[in-house]
Amino acid sequence: MTRHIRGHSRTCSKSPKTAPPKKLSDKNTKQEMLEAYQTLAKQLEEKRAAELAPERRLEEKRAEEAASFPKDLEAAVAQAVKESTERLKLEARSREDIAGKQFEGERNVLAARNESLERANKDLLASNAKLAQQLEAAYQKVQDIAQKTVEGASQSKSLADLQKLLLDQSRKNREDKL
Repeated sequence: MTRHIRGHSRTCSKSPKTAPPKKLSDKNTKQEMLEAYQTLAKQLEEKRAAELAPERRLEEKRAEEAASFPKDLEAAVAQAVKESTERLKLEARSREDIAGKQFEGERNVLAARNESLERANKDLLASNAKLAQQLEAAYQKVQDIAQKTVEGASQSKSLADLQKLLLDQSRKNREDKL
């Protein structure tokens, strides 16, 4: 819409927020012109404010974000540290549990091996004692056999000597008789 005010033409767009400008009466009083000028100035100011409002809001939002950035960053860092700490603690507990179970398993294996070796040692000691007894018995038998052999040999020699003596006597007796 185009309006003419004292030789000036201005283009105004109708907006829902602005009221239509007053029409000047034929009297063209100074007061009416001043009011019309003020109304137009106010409308222009509102239009500029409406055009700048998104920019201002954006600037205000940026300013708020810039002001709250250190706090937000600190909160985000604290949250990340907390989450990382919890995750690391959980991983550490998990590794500790695994290490504990592994240690318990190895201890059980070593205890079973130790028990097995102790049984084997006990069996070997019993077998060694039995073999020592058998060796002692065999040694005693060998001594008995050796003693009997010696006695038997000496008896055989005595018998042979006796037989020789008897033979010698019987020869003498025969010679004496001849």
